[in-house]
Amino acid sequence: MKSTQFELKIDAKVENLSVIADFIATTMRQLGVEEGIFEVQTAVDEACTNIIQYAYSGKGGTIAISCELQNDDFVVIIRDSGTPFDPGSIPPPDFEAVLEERRIGGLGIYLMRKLMDDVSYSFDAKKGNELTMRKRLTRVKT
Repeated sequence: MKSTQFELKIDAKVENLSVIADFIATTMRQLGVEEGIFEVQTAVDEACTNIIQYAYSGKGGTIAISCELQNDDFVVIIRDSGTPFDPGSIPPPDFEAVLEERRIGGLGIYLMRKLMDDVSYSFDAKKGNELTMRKRLTRVKT
């Protein structure tokens, strides 16, 4: 069975985050997925915000997003050619620490890991950064 893949290529600008969120919701619905839309939108928003702010340092670039169903997983792949960054290098936030002693940042990656079932990152000198996130879907037996 051939998988249908949906793609969006967009300028890495904060004002395009709503376009990206709409793309995720529309794509999921077109694929017949109604569950988890908000979670996927939030995770993708966090990832794209990080790309805009850190990978491109607000100087602009392109974000390419592809989405598809793979068995019972909704898979989102986000690619950019900004500064390489491995989200696995960021430790989880310490919610037990006193507020004044907590490290600034890292909540976006924490949210991505909490909202999605799998988050992986790779970098290739020619292809750039690639972030893959999976959301497992429950199937209703009819």
